Amino acid sequence: MLLRTTSTSRLSGLEPSVESSRELITLREKTERMLEHAVREFVSVDDRYEVPYQSTCVIVHPIAWTKSRTLLRVIAPILIDVDDSSELFKKLSELNNTTIFGKFYARERTIYIEHNLLGESVDTLEFRVVLASIAHHADHLNERLLAEFGGRKWSAHA
Repeated sequence: MLLRTTSTSRLSGLEPSVESSRELITLREKTERMLEHAVREFVSVDDRYEVPYQSTCVIVHPIAWTKSRTLLRVIAPILIDVDDSSELFKKLSELNNTTIFGKFYARERTIYIEHNLLGESVDTLEFRVVLASIAHHADHLNERLLAEFGGRKWSAHA
């Protein structure tokens, strides 16, 4: 099911893109088709898509990268309202050494996992694997990270 809205995202730091090259428009259309086959529900928000999953929300964001090239960012918040600390950064570094798909980082008091795909070559299987991996990691790590670093689950924010 496709739900459309023009409201802005509740995620900080994900401002709408103003460029709409032919390549970016093509990637947006392709992304929407892949989402229609991959998930039951997603919402179009500005220039990206939000996919609810358990205690998180996966953001699928087609963006212009370099001249005639695009990227498909797949991002999920794990925890919000988390204070930065050396222990947190050490833990995120350890997690980055153990995951195949995704990088963990903290930005504006939020812990994210993100993986980027080349827009021109992304295929449906690759997209589905990355989408599932990012959603799974975000949903399953939040309890452990919450116990260690505090904050709140994304679902408590929504």
